[in-house]
Amino acid sequence: MPRLLRRRALSLMTAVVTAAGPATVPSTASADVPTLVVVQDLLQRTTIPVTSAHDKESPASWLDETLLSGTKDGVTARSYLRFDMSYLPEGVIRSATLRLTGLDAPACGPEVGEGVEVRRVTEPWSDDFLHWGNKPASTGEGAQIATKGVTQQCAVHPDKVEWPVTDIVNAWAAGAENHGLVLQSPDESTDDGLWTFSSWINPLDVVPVLTVTMDVPSAPYTRASSIATHEDGPGTWVAGLTPRIQSQVADPAGGSLTAEFEVEHDPAAPGQGGGQIWTATSAPVSSFGRPSVVVPSGLLEDGWRIRWRVRAHNLTAGTVSAWSAWNPGTVAADVPQITARQVVPSYESEYSTVSMGLTPELRATVTHPLLDSTRVVFQMAYDPDAPLQGTGLIWEKTVLDVPSGGQAVVTLPDGLVEGGLQVRWRVGAYGGPFQSGWSDWQKLTLDM
Repeated sequence: MPRLLRRRALSLMTAVVTAAGPATVPSTASADVPTLVVVQDLLQRTTIPVTSAHDKESPASWLDETLLSGTKDGVTARSYLRFDMSYLPEGVIRSATLRLTGLDAPACGPEVGEGVEVRRVTEPWSDDFLHWGNKPASTGEGAQIATKGVTQQCAVHPDKVEWPVTDIVNAWAAGAENHGLVLQSPDESTDDGLWTFSSWINPLDVVPVLTVTMDVPSAPYTRASSIATHEDGPGTWVAGLTPRIQSQVADPAGGSLTAEFEVEHDPAAPGQGGGQIWTATSAPVSSFGRPSVVVPSGLLEDGWRIRWRVRAHNLTAGTVSAWSAWNPGTVAADVPQITARQVVPSYESEYSTVSMGLTPELRATVTHPLLDSTRVVFQMAYDPDAPLQGTGLIWEKTVLDVPSGGQAVVTLPDGLVEGGLQVRWRVGAYGGPFQSGWSDWQKLTLDM
């Protein structure tokens, strides 16, 4: 397993209402700001078991698929876990629960022996070189014990074991250094057996999870309002009379969000009119969604100078962001078109175009209103409806200087594909003002 893989910090999120806020230290929310409940699952950044048999000549390994706690036959085991708190939004922590998947224990039942204690680690440690002689210290403040034992004799195996660790997570939120958690026996002098749990690289894919429930103040915002445009020196040209405007809306508190868009005449061109031309609100999306709206026909005219802006509404919390800055542009009525896509030779089946041979021609007609010629790009990829045949891009070919209104033609290379392969293909045109964007994917079955 690549060393880099274990360095990733992952975050899975579940609702009541979910959110992925900025990397900040949680703080108390203002009483006059609406809050939503956020339930966020933090996956561990590192896990490693260490036993009294590990020394500097033979340190513990983060590659172990299990975590151990307890004492058996004179060997004592502890396990260390680290979670990345930077994925939590600002807010007030209601509760936090550590969930591990139990694989084995001295016995099966709700109360087995002294159980396993979870403690807050108070010193730094490295999973590159950890052994019994340099194991970090921990504190009993906020420590919790779970006595549930899971064995193969249990009705459910494997099964979850939980510890309420709200006080520990609140200590981190209040400024205590986050050196992670340790699993250990409440009394390591008692030789009452070992508890075994799944680590973060266990092939069963039942990794440790720290679930944090918070009250998060709503603070909606927008990112990167966009419209199909072409930059020409100091000027920006807006593509077409019915452009689509898009933005990203987000809120650390999650919830259902919409984007409100506004288009108006540019005050820098008073002779064309003044004030608002059109406004619209998108359909609801989740946080970090990308809502869009299309300006209806009949509202814009070729050559008009306009400007547009956006703001975010959180429908769940009843909050709204400030407006974004204005974005100006000049309307251009004509945009390039891709038409008459063909596969030659081929025939149509019920579900797909079928080529007659493995080296057919792909053809498309490209018309550009402002240029004599364009650059045309063909792409072919595996069909996602047939994932067992492969995934991703198979082949790409560029045709230069295709006359506006002319046909671009490419031929699949001999030996590129095998008979019966299900693929899809598309075309894009580039050059001068306005890229065409990619055409829709078209399915193709390559037949011998």
